[in-house]
Amino acid sequence: MVYFIKALRISIYNLKKTISSIRVLTVLLIVAGFILQNLEAVLNFSNLVGVRITPYAFPHLTNDYICQLVIMAGVIFIFSNAPYEDDGYFYMLSRSGKLSWALGQIFYSISISLIYILFLLLVSVLPLVGNMDIGCEWGKIWGTLAKTDAGIQVGLLFNVSEYMVSHYSALFALMISVILEWCCASWLGLLIYLLNKLTSKAIGTCTGALCVLFDICISNDWMAWANRFSPITLAQINTYSGINLKYHITLKYGILFFIIGILVLSILCVLVNYKENTEIGLQKLEVKWRKKQ
Repeated sequence: MVYFIKALRISIYNLKKTISSIRVLTVLLIVAGFILQNLEAVLNFSNLVGVRITPYAFPHLTNDYICQLVIMAGVIFIFSNAPYEDDGYFYMLSRSGKLSWALGQIFYSISISLIYILFLLLVSVLPLVGNMDIGCEWGKIWGTLAKTDAGIQVGLLFNVSEYMVSHYSALFALMISVILEWCCASWLGLLIYLLNKLTSKAIGTCTGALCVLFDICISNDWMAWANRFSPITLAQINTYSGINLKYHITLKYGILFFIIGILVLSILCVLVNYKENTEIGLQKLEVKWRKKQ
């Protein structure tokens, strides 16, 4: 129990640093601005036809591969400073122990991912507040944009999924989209931490960026079976339809992919923290301190 309490304190410490970081705040503003720009056409269409909008933009945004690219690029930037070892790292490590430190980084990766996704969900809802129709159904606006070419006529920048509107209830699609995005962001965060810590270089950050680009490669040129190994693709509900079902790419498969992946990455993140002897680390810190003097 003591290990978890210490780990929780470490994760809270990291969260405070992240939330107050200009770098992270800039990323949030850029991604939020991108989402607001995409929703502008939906608002214009709503005003044009005089029909209110239900607050279910988020599932459609995350199922558009360009929007997904921008959202997950934000994830990469947030975790790009992994393994989060500042000047107080060795002091905190000596106080908490390696296990608590490693668990703290895992808790942090999962919690900051949830905060990021919930922030984007909020951003996708706020612009619609003045013209919102509260209900459990998709509503006329999303149904029309999904099943007609009205989106092209009003200059809609993202794809409103006809498959999602036809096969999923609005609330279920929203819930699953949030869960899949959260899992995907956590998966990427743990991968980046693991590889950056293991190599002491930005290998994890580069690998995470390649995972984001992998989704675009699959969308344009690659075979459908490759979707089984793309976390960004598996975070989109539309993936679980059509030819992908031939390769057993179902919603159950996607959820298991993320659960097993997060568990394996979490174990490896703990183990990788035992690769460096603490005394050697303290010697390195002393050398850095002397150079500053």
